[in-house]
Amino acid sequence: MLSLGQALVHRPNIRVIGTPTSESVRDALVIHPSADRCPAHVAAAISMTELKAALDGAMIETRYQPIIRISDREPVGLEALARLNHPVRGTIPPDQFVPQIENAGLSEELTRIVSHRAFADLSGPLLRGRDLSVAVNFPLDLLETPAAPLLLEEQRHAFGIPAERIIVELTESRPVTDIPALCRALERLRGLGYGVAIDDVTPGMPGVDALIDLPFTCLKFDKDIMQETLRSPEMYTFVARKTAAAKQRGLYVVAEGIETEELWDKAAGIGADAVQGFLVARPLPVAAIPIWWESWQQDALAA
Repeated sequence: MLSLGQALVHRPNIRVIGTPTSESVRDALVIHPSADRCPAHVAAAISMTELKAALDGAMIETRYQPIIRISDREPVGLEALARLNHPVRGTIPPDQFVPQIENAGLSEELTRIVSHRAFADLSGPLLRGRDLSVAVNFPLDLLETPAAPLLLEEQRHAFGIPAERIIVELTESRPVTDIPALCRALERLRGLGYGVAIDDVTPGMPGVDALIDLPFTCLKFDKDIMQETLRSPEMYTFVARKTAAAKQRGLYVVAEGIETEELWDKAAGIGADAVQGFLVARPLPVAAIPIWWESWQQDALAA
């Protein structure tokens, strides 16, 4: 939330601007390094009452992190990310509330809220005509049910979005224990035209080779793993080998956590197709995307 003038309350999710210029709005909307970290007191468990209130009200916010094609530095997509704007605790990142929502059996409600807002924004005036895809996270227990394609079809038709502009990302919160069931779920989504991504791939992910053999369209490396490639030859080898295996299966490879030009070069060196991370942009409110877009294009021209 932005406040013009002077805020009457002091909460971490309210930013104040003195004059509504492009620069002041941009600086307030773009999340700075310290602002996207959750204060220590937020780490306390959120009560079930608070979780249900968040899903019933307006506390869930959708932010978007751009995805950039390496070959020409063009924006190709956005990943939709959930934040919980608590009236007292401020903005809470997903690792502080999504596991609780999933454990409480409320993941479908959260997914419905985030995907609805993502599709509305993709078809809205701020993103219309930019030829971007949008990636939405689906937990495994929802992805494997008939409810997943029904939810997607209902919402994308409501906003007139082609299925090929939507990427469904399998979140890593639950290990895959039934490969045939997951394969059937992926084939249903592929048959409807959706892309499907393996998210946050790490050496510790069980059965990653078996997942690469399934009908996914995209593989995304975990941000910490990509950053570790700068220090660990073993991690670099892991990422390079899994990239090669994914490319052999025709998967699009995205490297997350790209924060420096050195990491960009590492991602390009292993054969990744696209990058995502703070070097490009932090997760942004939809209102900040056009401002970021203009700045990114100017930087690309200057380079």
